[in-house]
Amino acid sequence: KIVNEFQHRKEYVYKEINQLNKLSCFNPGGAFYAFPNVSKSGLSGKKFSDIALEKKGVALVPGVSFGDNAKNYVRISYANSLENISEAIKRISTIWKK
Repeated sequence: KIVNEFQHRKEYVYKEINQLNKLSCFNPGGAFYAFPNVSKSGLSGKKFSDIALEKKGVALVPGVSFGDNAKNYVRISYANSLENISEAIKRISTIWKK
């Protein structure tokens, strides 16, 4: 039951992030994380993560924490309730909007 629930969350995060016009995400493999590319937002992963936390109340990890080649990415966990995941995606979808 738990494996099915995390599979559902993974699929949800993948689908929802790829519906946003400024983010893209490859299908997550293992663990409980997605790694969206935020470069089309005009922000680096670090700046995007800072805004997400400070202005939207969503904790993301900047991709640069995993190496210089990931500077345009952020890591988002889907080890949370579907309701919280949905709210987090809704909040981060407004980061690049004026």
